[in-house]
Order: sequence, then C-alpha cells, then structure tokens
Amino acid sequence: MNAFQIVFVPICALAALASLRRARQGRSGWLAGLFWAGIWSAGALAIALPDLPGMVARLLGIGRAADLVSYLTVLTLLAVTRYFYSRHRRLETVITQLARQTAFAEAQLGGAHARPPAARHE
Repeated sequence: MNAFQIVFVPICALAALASLRRARQGRSGWLAGLFWAGIWSAGALAIALPDLPGMVARLLGIGRAADLVSYLTVLTLLAVTRYFYSRHRRLETVITQLARQTAFAEAQLGGAHARPPAARHE
C-alpha cells in the first residue's frame, strides 16, 4: 500500500460510515444515506484495489477505467439535475397554489381592508 492509499481509504470508509449514521439518526433519508455510503465505499475500494475499475470497465466493454468513470459521472449528473429540476417545479407549483389561496381568502374578507395596518416608521 502506498501513502495515498493509507490516507484516503480510511477517509472514504469513515465518510461511508458517517453517511449511514446520518441516515440512521434521521438527518438524511435512507436512500440518500445508502447512495452516499455506496459512493464512498466504491471510492475506497477503487483506491485500495487500483486495477479493479479497469477490470470492471473491460467487463462492461469499455476500454479504459477513466472512460467508465466519465460515463458514470455524466449519467449521475443528469439524474441529479433531473431530480432537482422536478423538485424545483413542485415547489413552484406549491407556492403558486398558496398565493392563489391567499389572494382568494383576502378577496373574500374585503381585500386590502382585511390586512392589519402597517407599522409606522418614525
């Protein structure tokens, strides 16, 4: 084992354990905790066994391990972008519904007369 492996395999392993601990404590979802623990564990495994990514790439019909990592990174970024975009759209929909409900309730109560008077700044 070289110095890089000695330093970074334990760091990745600790990060994987921390992800699982956060999920167990309820500070993140189980799916997110398992996802990140898997990512950190795969990193630790790739660092500990540097020939493994190349073997996996060849098994999948990809020439180099660097290409495999690039493909997986692009696919992951696309999935994450799609997830956050759909979350953003859902939040926009909720905000629009709340604004409509507030406007409707305010109109039923008499519009601007239903609002408390603004505090005067002197």
